[in-house]
Amino acid sequence: MYIWNINKLVMALQEGTITDKQKKSYSIIFWAIVALSVLSLLVVYNPSSMNRYDVIDFILTSIIDVIAIFLLIVIYKKRSRKDLGFFLPFFSLTIPLFLRSFLWSIPLFIIGYTYIELFAPYHSMDETNLIDIIMYTILGIAINIMNVHYFKKIYN
Repeated sequence: MYIWNINKLVMALQEGTITDKQKKSYSIIFWAIVALSVLSLLVVYNPSSMNRYDVIDFILTSIIDVIAIFLLIVIYKKRSRKDLGFFLPFFSLTIPLFLRSFLWSIPLFIIGYTYIELFAPYHSMDETNLIDIIMYTILGIAINIMNVHYFKKIYN
């Protein structure tokens, strides 16, 4: 299993050297990430306590993700490789991209909250603010660009 090295994962997907055991592992880890994400949303998001920035963040994230999934489907439909399905590359790429986004978010949030503390104390750090939206948007766009890029490499 390739948890961090995306280029080796892409090569394995291109060459078809992913074993059935690895396919199952990728599926299990993918669904575990999805389950943890959904559970965290249920704990964190309370619709009655959402402010306008939460709504903007939700809408932006949804738009970015829908555009990315649309592009992935277009790439899949135009693929030159007919032997490779959609879900194995999607599941397997999600894992290292999720880990990277998690690690990238740490310094990004340190910078963002340091900025708030030093230069923008009028932003509340107890609820979603404009800095949060900017950070989540940057991360979402970066990860989805990488996902589209690697999908193109896999299918062409």
